[in-house]
This record gives sequence, structure tokens and C-alpha cells, in this order.
Amino acid sequence: MGGSGAFGGWFGGVAAGIAVAYATGVARLGMIWVMALLLSILAQAGDLFESAVKRRFGAKDASRLIPGHGGLMDRLDGFLVAALAALVIGILRQGIGSPARGLLVW
Repeated sequence: MGGSGAFGGWFGGVAAGIAVAYATGVARLGMIWVMALLLSILAQAGDLFESAVKRRFGAKDASRLIPGHGGLMDRLDGFLVAALAALVIGILRQGIGSPARGLLVW
């Protein structure tokens, strides 16, 4: 992903996070902005990591489920990294019983 694509991804991730938080009445939009930016960056890092692993093993696609698109993992790699990071942040803040509250309530 080029520089403009990376910045567009970050902007889109932050804009979507702020829009959802605002629409649902979540307070402290500044912290939501920070979390959205962090998770967007981590999602792109997950995509780059999966691409590096595929390059290392000389594989164009991670599977044949979605031919020509890098496989199923190429569609989910960034999402999985961001979801795991969000879960860890939520657990660290509120414990295993309320990770969503830990992520969204500042």
C-alpha cells in the first residue's frame, strides 16, 4: 500500500470510528480518535505482516477460497490483528468480563 493509501486508510478508520462513537453517544471522542488511529495502523501492519509471510514462502495466495485476492487470510489479516489488539486493550482496562466496556468507555 502506498503512502496515500496508508493515509487514506488511517483517515477512513478514524472517521468511521468517530462517526460510530458520536452516533451512539460515546463520550470522550478524543480517546476514541486515538484508539481508532491505533487500530487502523495495527490493521495495516497485520496486512503487511501477512504479505511478508507469503513472500517468504513464495506463495501468491494464502488459500484458494477467493482466487486472485490473496486468499481468505488476505481479506481478514488486518481485521484479525486490530480485533485482537482491541480485545487486549479492553481486557487490560476492564478485565476479562467487560472488554468492550474497557475499549469504549474512557
